[in-house]
Parts: sequence; structure tokens; C-alpha cells
Amino acid sequence: MSDRLVRVGKIIGCHGVRGDIKVRPASDDPVWAKPRQQLTLKHHKTGEHLHYSIQSVREQGPLLVISLDGIDNRNTVEPLVGSMVFADRDALPKPNADEFWADDLIGLTVVDAQNGRPRGKVKDLLSSSGSDFLEIQIEDSEETVVVPFIHRFFPEVNLEKQTVAIDLLSDFLAMSTDPVTADRLEQ
Repeated sequence: MSDRLVRVGKIIGCHGVRGDIKVRPASDDPVWAKPRQQLTLKHHKTGEHLHYSIQSVREQGPLLVISLDGIDNRNTVEPLVGSMVFADRDALPKPNADEFWADDLIGLTVVDAQNGRPRGKVKDLLSSSGSDFLEIQIEDSEETVVVPFIHRFFPEVNLEKQTVAIDLLSDFLAMSTDPVTADRLEQ
């Protein structure tokens, strides 16, 4: 995958018989979703990159219903359900200082804000109902945790150092081996 491409959503279904796709955008403000915008779909099974241009877009709750140029039937898009949607980074506005593209966060080392000790790696940025969550693979473990991606928990993201600092969550990250109980909360 090119560094120029940024994940902007995921195809989660079909809409109607004319080949429209339902896309869950990776952000609350899908600025990329406009007619003539070029998209790359990474097929979820084959890994093949498919290139399309948006013909039309409409909102359906938190989802987008998108018509792609050259697709006019449901049978063509059904195999694409589950595929990721990418846009060219150069065609997108730069994120604000406190905003990041999901692909810029994936793979960052999660470090303890207090002592700099590695705690894990960012596995994914998940969005749900207007909230973002980091999925973190815990250091030296196969286990993952999902933590709200808010400034209180993640006070610093440093793309140059490839780190994201986590604060106040030592107990949270250790829950799999040392569960939080009511008596432990009273300590």
C-alpha cells in the first residue's frame, strides 16, 4: 500500500440493485466523500487494489451510500463488502493539530507517559457513534485492549518519534492478568 493512500472507510454492505455501496467512514467528517473523488478499494480477500471515482454520495445515518462510476449492479459490489476504502493523501485536507488519519496511528509504539516504558503497539483506530478508540496490542502479549482515544488518556502523539503516550491506564492495561475488583477500586 502506498504511503500516499489513507484509509478513509470500510464497505459494510450494498444498497439497492444498482450497485451502490454502504461505507462506514473512518471519521466523523468524511471530507473525501464527494463526486469525482478518486478512491482505491483494497479487496478484503485478494488484497487487489481497485480504482474508482465517486459518482454520487448521500448520508444514511452514520453511513454513506456511494455510487461508483462504472458500477451499475449489485452483483458487482457484493464481493467487495468488507473491503477497505482509501483516498490519496494529497487530495485530502491536512488534519488539524489534534487530529490524525487512522493509518498514521497504526503501528505507533504506545509508551507510558510517566516513564516512557513501552506498553504496546497501536493495532487499529476504531470509530463508533462519533467516538474513536485505539486498539492496542499489549507489549509481549497477543492480547489487545480498546481504549477511548481522548486527550486525557493519550496526552501526546508524536508522529516523528512514532509514539503515542498513554497516561493513567497502567491498571487498565493489566486487566487481563490482574482484573479490577470492587475491593481493589477502594484502595
